[in-house]
Amino acid sequence: MNNNLPSWLQGYINIFDNEHVHHAFIISGSKGIGKSLLIESLAEKILNNKLSLENNPDFHNLRILDEKKLIGINQIHELRDKLYESSFLGKNKVAVINEIEKISLDGLNAILKILEEPPKNTYFLLSTNFLNQIPLTIQSRCFDLRISSPEIEQSLAWLSDYQTKEALKALEITNNLPIKAKHFLDNNLLDARDNFVKDISGIIKEGKDIVSISEKWINDNATLNLKLEWMSQILSDSIIFHADKSIESLTSDTDAISKYLSDTVTTERIHTLISKTNNLWNLFSRETNLRKDYQLGALFIDWEKYLGVSKKV
Repeated sequence: MNNNLPSWLQGYINIFDNEHVHHAFIISGSKGIGKSLLIESLAEKILNNKLSLENNPDFHNLRILDEKKLIGINQIHELRDKLYESSFLGKNKVAVINEIEKISLDGLNAILKILEEPPKNTYFLLSTNFLNQIPLTIQSRCFDLRISSPEIEQSLAWLSDYQTKEALKALEITNNLPIKAKHFLDNNLLDARDNFVKDISGIIKEGKDIVSISEKWINDNATLNLKLEWMSQILSDSIIFHADKSIESLTSDTDAISKYLSDTVTTERIHTLISKTNNLWNLFSRETNLRKDYQLGALFIDWEKYLGVSKKV
């Protein structure tokens, strides 16, 4: 067992103690739960030698090419040719594909054919953030390994190098996803979160100028998608508060905003805004050529319209 693996992932290594282990695994869970760390440890156990993965000729890690948005069929064909060759070290081979939802349709069909007739002594470690987007034909040929969220104590233990107060805040914002929380802490994203809360509070409660805030967000493109996620979370929390008035807290730093919306805006309007906000997140995530300033400005206008926010003079 890999002692460097976070405690909430250790148990998943035990599946390889079975001599009849499956040849293909699909590892699913939220982004930031630790799927990549688990895959590295599984690959090391399968290959069972002292070489690092990056220097091991029997380890194949398929990634999206820099100039592409998806893993294409040509990459799958190149991988297939390598896997059907004999092992360089005379033992096992491992093929890793992270985020297989980012494989083209032709590529997925090619993967399926390989899984149906797998090369000898070859193991496939596939991961996804969205299991529901993966064809059932592929899922049915893989061992399903779903990663559960850790206990909060496990997350804090893994983040013990950070101040407990900041670690707890990062875990709360990321819905207890330790890898994502560590990224927040390492990149000072808690400050970005504080500024976001001030901006949204200013728009909703004080009627601040949405145009100036939109321009400010566009200039900080690195956190733009993250802010859209947070906008959607505020709306989702407001629906939960509306449905159950006994709930005291969901996300401490935005509870006041969500409760305010749950009391003043209909759930129908909030559902509409969630859909519009998530659609824009998806649009930005695909790195389309549409102008982000226009798209974000249009979303803010929808927020102003559906939430009944008006600029106060």
